[in-house]
Amino acid sequence: MKDNNQAPLRLLPAPDAATVELLYRNFGDVLIPLAKLREQYFRYLNEQTFVAEIISGRIQLPITTLDNSRKATKFAHIRHVAALIDIRAYKADEELARPQGDIQNKDD
Repeated sequence: MKDNNQAPLRLLPAPDAATVELLYRNFGDVLIPLAKLREQYFRYLNEQTFVAEIISGRIQLPITTLDNSRKATKFAHIRHVAALIDIRAYKADEELARPQGDIQNKDD
């Protein structure tokens, strides 16, 4: 029996416990207000651009609120932020490990 209206299950890799702990020390809560998150990690984006990047999926971060009000404060869960950081770090490691091929030594 298949329910076609059900959203597909998305499981992110579990974030590193150390990343979660450091974020908790920095923000002091499991829900991080988007404004604080933007100030800390996305300073180069203004508020509207930051939200647009999240909505478009360029910044892959689920957003939540604690009530259904349109003006409710928007939050990111600490585990989602930690997973985003860990995933980006992993991708950076993979890119560094790739052979550079066409890049020439600047000392030549």
